[in-house]
Amino acid sequence: MKYWIHTFLIFYSLMTLCQLQPFLNERDQLVNQWVEFKQGEVMGVIEDEHGKPMIAQLRFFDPDGAIVKRIQSNEEGSFEAVLDEGRYTLEISKGYEYEIKQLPIEVQNENPLTLTSISLARIMDWGAKQYISGDFHQHSQFSPDGRNTISEVFDANRANGLNSGALTDHNTVSGNDEWVTLAKDSNFIAIPSQEITTKQGHYVALNTTELLDITELETKNDVEKMISMIHEQGGLVQINHPGRQFLNWEQAALFDAIEIWNGRAMPPLSDQSGVETSFSYNEISKKKWFDLLSSGVKITALGNSDNHDISGGSMGASISENKTFNEWMADGWYNGNPRNYIKVEEQSITGILDGIKQGHVFITNGPLMDITMNNVSFGDTLENVVDAEISYLIASNHGNLQQLNIIADGKVIEEIPLAANVPTIGTVTLNLSAYHWVVFEVTSESFEYAISNPIYLK
Repeated sequence: MKYWIHTFLIFYSLMTLCQLQPFLNERDQLVNQWVEFKQGEVMGVIEDEHGKPMIAQLRFFDPDGAIVKRIQSNEEGSFEAVLDEGRYTLEISKGYEYEIKQLPIEVQNENPLTLTSISLARIMDWGAKQYISGDFHQHSQFSPDGRNTISEVFDANRANGLNSGALTDHNTVSGNDEWVTLAKDSNFIAIPSQEITTKQGHYVALNTTELLDITELETKNDVEKMISMIHEQGGLVQINHPGRQFLNWEQAALFDAIEIWNGRAMPPLSDQSGVETSFSYNEISKKKWFDLLSSGVKITALGNSDNHDISGGSMGASISENKTFNEWMADGWYNGNPRNYIKVEEQSITGILDGIKQGHVFITNGPLMDITMNNVSFGDTLENVVDAEISYLIASNHGNLQQLNIIADGKVIEEIPLAANVPTIGTVTLNLSAYHWVVFEVTSESFEYAISNPIYLK
C-alpha cells in the first residue's frame, strides 16, 4: 500500500511540475527582460529671464503624451531625474503667470543628458494688480493619507507659482511650526491651519495654531461652537467639498467661505455627463453656492487642491465618455490646482484673510481675469444700478480660451468670445436692474476654467 501511495505522489508531483513549467519559463523571460532594462539621467538648471536660478515644476511626457514624472528644481534652479531610455517631452512651468516651455529630449543609459540655463520668462504679473495666489487646503505626512514632508509640500507650492498657502492636515497642527519657519526667508506667505475632520463634514480652520480637538458635530450648537472657537483664534472657517459631504445647509451663512472647487474632482463645468459621482461633486457645490447667493447669503467661494501627493499621480478613475474629464485626469493632481487669486491691501496673512472675508477672490486652474463693473470688482456692492459698464481682461498661459460668461442670479445672460491664445480686453454695457448678483466665468476648449466671486447689486 505504501509503495502505491509513494508512486502516486511522485506521479502527481511530475504532472504539477509539467503544468507549472510554462509559467516558470515566462517568469524567467520577464526577469531577463527586466535585467536588460536601461535607464539614464537628465539634469539641468532653470533660470528666470534675468539669469537668476528659480524653483519651477518639471513634467516629463512620453511619446503618447502621458505624464511619466513630475519633479521640482531646487533653490539653485538645479534638477535631476532618472528615466527609462527613450524620447520624451520636457515641460517647464511655474504656475499661471510664466511661460510654459517644452523641449524634446532623449534619455540614454551611457550618456547623461545635461541641460543648462533653461530660461523661463514671466509673461503676466497679477501681483501688480494687487492679487496674491494661494492654495488653502493641502496635506503632508502629518495626515494619515498624506505622502510628503513639510519641506516637499513647501517647495511644490513655490514651484507651482503660489504666493501663499495653508497647511491643513487632518485634526493636527503638528506641522505648522515647520511650515511657517520655512517661509520666513522667502516671499511665500505660509498660513498655519488645520482640517477639522468629522463624520458630519470637513472644515478648514484657516490661520489657527491651537489644535481644535473636534471629531463629532452632532448638533447645530456643536457647529456654532466650532465656528466660534476658530474665530477666537483669529481664523476663518471654510466648508470643504460640500457637494460631497455637507449636511448643515441651514447653517451655511455662519461660515466664512465655501470650497466650491476641490482639486480631487473635475472643475465645476456645466458638462459633467458620463463622469462618476465621486468626481463630479464640484458642480453640485457650485449650484448650492448659487442657491445661497440667491437666498441673500453672502459667503466667499474658494477653490483648493486638497493635495495629498505632490507627484501628481493618477486618482484612479476609469476612462469616461466625457473627453474633457479624461483630459483633466491625464493632467494629474498637484498643489495649486485650482488656486485662489485674492486682491489684497497688504501682502500678509491679515491682508489675505481680509480679502477672503470681503470676497475679493477669483478661482482658477489657468485662466486669469481682472474685471470691474462701474469701477468696482469681486465682493463689492453696487447700488441702484441700471446700465452697468463691465470692463474685462482675460488671459492664460495655457491658451485654448473659449468664452467669458456673465452670470446673473444663476443664469448666463451674456457670452463673450475670447481669443484662444492672446489676452482679450474689452467692455460691455448691460442692463442689470432686474438682478441681485453677478458672477464671471471663463471657459476653454478643455478643462481650464475660472470663476469669480459675485459683485452684489442693491
